[in-house]
Amino acid sequence: MVSVEKENAFQLREYLHGKVVDSAGSDPFKSCFLSFLGLTQAQPASFDLATLSLYQKCAIAGLHLLDASVSTQELSRLLGQAAKIDSTPRPWVSDVFGTMALKWLVEQTNNEDVQSQFKTWSGGFIPQQLSSNRFNIYEKDIAAYIGDSEAEVFSSACIPLFLHYHGIQLIVDHQKRLSLIDKFMEEFRQQATVDSSTALLSLMIYVFDMVNKDIVLVPPNGWTLTDLVRFLEHIPIGLKRWTWESSGRTKGADPVKWPIMNEYHVQNLLYVLLAPIFEDIADEIYLQPIGQKTPRVDLYLPSVHTIIEVKYRKDMKKSFPALIGEVAEDVSLYRSDPKYKDARIISFLWDHTRSTQEHAKFREGLLKIQGMDGCVVLSSPSTME
Repeated sequence: MVSVEKENAFQLREYLHGKVVDSAGSDPFKSCFLSFLGLTQAQPASFDLATLSLYQKCAIAGLHLLDASVSTQELSRLLGQAAKIDSTPRPWVSDVFGTMALKWLVEQTNNEDVQSQFKTWSGGFIPQQLSSNRFNIYEKDIAAYIGDSEAEVFSSACIPLFLHYHGIQLIVDHQKRLSLIDKFMEEFRQQATVDSSTALLSLMIYVFDMVNKDIVLVPPNGWTLTDLVRFLEHIPIGLKRWTWESSGRTKGADPVKWPIMNEYHVQNLLYVLLAPIFEDIADEIYLQPIGQKTPRVDLYLPSVHTIIEVKYRKDMKKSFPALIGEVAEDVSLYRSDPKYKDARIISFLWDHTRSTQEHAKFREGLLKIQGMDGCVVLSSPSTME
């Protein structure tokens, strides 16, 4: 279980926050970086763009905080500059945070030539800085991200958590994320005794804030996909108390029946059961249109990055092969959206026909669909006619 020493940790957070606000001062990039991370309600100070170097202008533009845009020509001109002039390193050589922001700007261009230029440009100084041990562990991790390193192991917890919370590189293994949170809290406490840069402290505070939100949203023991599927599979245990009365239970009362007649009824039931556990649950999420079709996610659990696809079999007219086809189509549509392409997907079928003899084969078929991670089939209570 993740634990946070709130009193000391939050006092440290406030101390560090005051420190970075004072340190950012009139520095263009530091001030904009604070705003970018949502660590100040004040708008970045107005800067005269004409007084900024081309590198500063491009780095700040990568944070999407300037009204003035940077042209592709300006960006290419910067990426054509050498890392040193007369053996003197240029400002970006030791500035991984500015270089990271520049990477984001380059990615926004969707220009392969510019992206190739950036790779060559950053490759002209980052490997040398790494080999000469000029970077601390956090800067090394950022450098690995800038260089599109295929290594999945980071030295720090702060940087992979930042990339996760910022939606850049999601950590799908939630037990791993909880382990990183534990490690990050140690890194955060160390900031009370070390002298870190303003940019790194800003990043630390951002991750600290996101971690505390995450701990509230994720169940303390960190649910895995198996835990979630097992919970859904055990719903029938509670259905023995499903209200379906033949006569009123109290004098003069009408009998009460809770019908499940449509797919949205099943969806609402799952929402009621899951919302107390996953407070960030969302439903009816529309994805990016694909031609004339606009896919819609039934239920989504952001804290475990999982989609629940709900189906309802009302009568024999809806065959199991047809249901498999519908689910397969839905999965392919979800995977086409960049935000959900690596989400886990669970299919949940409420079978009002109680065709239990077909359920095993249905599950087997669905789990063969590429991208399907779990399947739960539930029959209506026998009392519900």
